[in-house]
Amino acid sequence: MVEQRIILIFILILFFTGGVIPSGMIHGQEMGKDPGAYDQDRIKAEISKRWDHSSEKYDSHHGHGVQSQEEAAAWKELFGTLMPGKGLRILDAGCGTGEMSLLLAEMGHEVYGIDISEKMLAIAEEKARQKGESIPGRMHFQLGDAEDPPFEDGFFDAVVVRHVLWTLPNPQKAVDSWRRVTQDNGKVIVIDALWDDGSFTTAVRRKFGRWLRSMAEKTDSSQSHYTPGIEVKLPHAKGVPLNTAREYMENAGFRDIQDRQLEQLGDIQRKHMPFWYRVSYKSDYYAVCGLK
Repeated sequence: MVEQRIILIFILILFFTGGVIPSGMIHGQEMGKDPGAYDQDRIKAEISKRWDHSSEKYDSHHGHGVQSQEEAAAWKELFGTLMPGKGLRILDAGCGTGEMSLLLAEMGHEVYGIDISEKMLAIAEEKARQKGESIPGRMHFQLGDAEDPPFEDGFFDAVVVRHVLWTLPNPQKAVDSWRRVTQDNGKVIVIDALWDDGSFTTAVRRKFGRWLRSMAEKTDSSQSHYTPGIEVKLPHAKGVPLNTAREYMENAGFRDIQDRQLEQLGDIQRKHMPFWYRVSYKSDYYAVCGLK
């Protein structure tokens, strides 16, 4: 109720000020640039640059970094339910700073993490160095494109992909490639969300949350978002609806496709967030998986 009242006040401010919003608050704000044609190399280079920029503080971002033991336990419960095997060889595609890789290794799996961002990988490798001898599983990290993992066919028992599908210019190609590197009867798990459903309420929540964050943390978030030229090349720059993710898996030839809503995990994440994150962190959060 308190959040709703504050958002209502923010709507009135927008109305009476003509909708003026502080610099850096609008998602993807970059005025004066032509969102024209980008070739694939340039797209990937800019995506890498964006995540390089985010790497230093990525783990402190609620919803990205694992912020509590309660959240870590919830992730392990999810993975244990969806992948009940022991000592699996798992690809963490688009692993970022290795948050999921570390949890999976703690569960005793052998994890291969790939990412397009060298700075993200550097942090993941440092985690592996610090934790390597204290966990039962093993971690390997290397530079690689999640749309085209540099591994032979059927190399993995499972593939885990968290918060990656929405960032890709060629999502169907990516899902096809995840199936390719999975062995027969292996499983691919995609964790993603529709981050922005385009509704007025969501728009106000997101803008208000960014404004509060910029005030509280004294940060300019404009460099943390894709440029307009990149966004127009991403089919799901605002997130991937669950039914669309299922379609990609169906088109790739997966069988026994199942999905699971992650409201409980989202609630755990929100519980540990500052108010300015909680305001905007409401989305259709899910896991969808299928067998090869």
